[in-house]
Amino acid sequence: MLFAVDLFDEGTARGLVERLVRVLEVVAADPGVRVGEIDVLGEVERARVVGEWNATEVVLPGGSMVERFEGWVAAAPDVVAVRCGEVALSYGELGRRANRLARLLVGVGVGRESRVALCLARSVDVVVAELAVWKAGGAFVPLDPEYPADRLGFVIADSGAEVVLGTSESLAG
Repeated sequence: MLFAVDLFDEGTARGLVERLVRVLEVVAADPGVRVGEIDVLGEVERARVVGEWNATEVVLPGGSMVERFEGWVAAAPDVVAVRCGEVALSYGELGRRANRLARLLVGVGVGRESRVALCLARSVDVVVAELAVWKAGGAFVPLDPEYPADRLGFVIADSGAEVVLGTSESLAG
């Protein structure tokens, strides 16, 4: 078998040939077969890809995202948690800002099952707002402030968002 030794090792070259032969055999047996119906992988290769390579089980600690975040705040309050451009927030500062905004959201009625539309340009404020919504018990609906106003209005109405959070710039449209 000839192959480009600068591109492939022998095992890879053989694997490619085996897959090609497998596809050609299926097509020769049934010329009307759809390409998406052809199983390119052999049994051994499928077991390796699906079983061995995909064996990514990891035991995760319990608790909600907010609880896990509070653990990070307690463990490393001065470590940078989020950065966007030149702006960086530590876990402690991110937690303080999110708590302040969460109290405001609760004050306007956000709670369990509430949806809050976030119309914010990419910044650390997006992360603060997402965390604040979770802390208030709600779910956030991301809005791209670059979208036309009628599209944003449709998403807000369709999502059932009770509150829209943004800046004067992002809500100007």
